[in-house]
Amino acid sequence: MGFFKRFFKRVEDVNKGEATVSDLESEFNLELPEEEAMDLWVEIAQNVIVNVVKAANNSVDRAFVLIDMREQPSFDIFYQIAGRLVMWNQLEDTSMKEKIKNELLPQAAAVASAVNGNFEQTEHPKIAFAQLQFEWATKAWFSHVNWEDDEYANLDKEEILNNWFHILSDEIKGQPIDSDSKLSWYP
Repeated sequence: MGFFKRFFKRVEDVNKGEATVSDLESEFNLELPEEEAMDLWVEIAQNVIVNVVKAANNSVDRAFVLIDMREQPSFDIFYQIAGRLVMWNQLEDTSMKEKIKNELLPQAAAVASAVNGNFEQTEHPKIAFAQLQFEWATKAWFSHVNWEDDEYANLDKEEILNNWFHILSDEIKGQPIDSDSKLSWYP
């Protein structure tokens, strides 16, 4: 079984409760060239955004994720639903909130360790934080990365999240939900 198949099977096992988040880390003891490390990041980012949408039962117009990969790895998730942005913990459906809280959020540390461990092995700067966007109507997804050597790498997570949320709250008012184009990032 190839690396990515093993990894995604392990992620699904974690989502089903058949494996622990720490089991994910055991899949990442490889020496990778920079291109493969970048490919791994893209695959993991895509998997994260797909699982964020699945956790909301595919019932959202757009999904957004801020992944903090610094000292305290975390996922901050919010959605566009019926023309407004809603943080994951403000969703009405309790089962969706439980799934996000218990299955997705705990994976942040393993994702950060896997991705940045590979970049570290290739002597490439690590990711400080990343922002992901997904548009349901077109199935388009976009990512924006700030590396540890970037001038914005030390911004406070709350500043990034609050400013990005505020910018998008205004921007979605004039952006069709089937635009097939990325929205703004912060910074």
